[in-house]
Amino acid sequence: MSINPFAADSAVPARLAAVGPEVRAAIAARTKAAISPRNRQPASNDGSVLAAGIAAELVSEFGLASVRDLMCLLLDVAKDIARPSISDFHVGAVGLEAETGNLILGGNVEFPGTRLGFTLHGEGFVFTRAMSRGTNISVVAIGEAHPCAHCRQCLAEYAASEKLELIDPLGHTLTLAQLYPWPFDPNYLGERGAVPGLELWPALKFDGDAASPMADTLLAKGRRSHSPYSKCPGAVLLRLKDGNTVSGLAVESVAFNPTIHPIQAAMVDLLAHGYGYADISAATLGTVRGGAVDYSVSTRELLARVAPDAPLQILGWTP
Repeated sequence: MSINPFAADSAVPARLAAVGPEVRAAIAARTKAAISPRNRQPASNDGSVLAAGIAAELVSEFGLASVRDLMCLLLDVAKDIARPSISDFHVGAVGLEAETGNLILGGNVEFPGTRLGFTLHGEGFVFTRAMSRGTNISVVAIGEAHPCAHCRQCLAEYAASEKLELIDPLGHTLTLAQLYPWPFDPNYLGERGAVPGLELWPALKFDGDAASPMADTLLAKGRRSHSPYSKCPGAVLLRLKDGNTVSGLAVESVAFNPTIHPIQAAMVDLLAHGYGYADISAATLGTVRGGAVDYSVSTRELLARVAPDAPLQILGWTP
């Protein structure tokens, strides 16, 4: 067991312990109803998101001290989003959007039959959702406020990470700088880090005939791909059996690994909106063919495991 060098505020677990099982159940039920699939269509991009207004209502109605306490109470709800099919170890995470005050819920995801490197951690799920939504996370709640080194490197990629706070039900409030005090961050390669919503590749265009009804949407996603190191933006659109689509874009790391591949990000979007792998009917990938990074291989591999009957169309583009 690792040694914890940080002090916790004992008032936090005391307050949370005072919230009885009936209140916890009521908060969980209200939250699940608010983020249920019927209320979170992909077009609105609000999957796994609890609106700030509803969060404020829950804090007021149930006499909670703050939205941060609510975030800690919602960790069990977030675990329901997790899909740890190999370990059966469920991890929940809840992020506070800096721009909106909304809460993003997420969990860890594992993919049997393929590489463990495709695994998504709970923190990564939340930050990937925020990247898709074009928002930053200012506070993230997890079971214990010491994410693994993989996640610390992921979080350090974001331009806003210097202000990021991590909280937990034990009473810790820590900054990423405290947990990762001398980071290998984008500054080392002269980059600013990931900025959600930024069109890093405004001149991105297809290198040939883009005969796909999803081409324009795919191109818009690709232009926001955080790919400053390889110069190879990538994006995936998944067409679903009900006619909707979900998507994902690449989020590179200055350390290269851990980079979030477009297909991983698309799986986050899929699960966040209440869909399963069986709902995928087809996929379209935009990638730099023959580039330093070509997402064709990773997309084929993961898609073949989760949706083997879904055809994959690959469209090449140039930055």
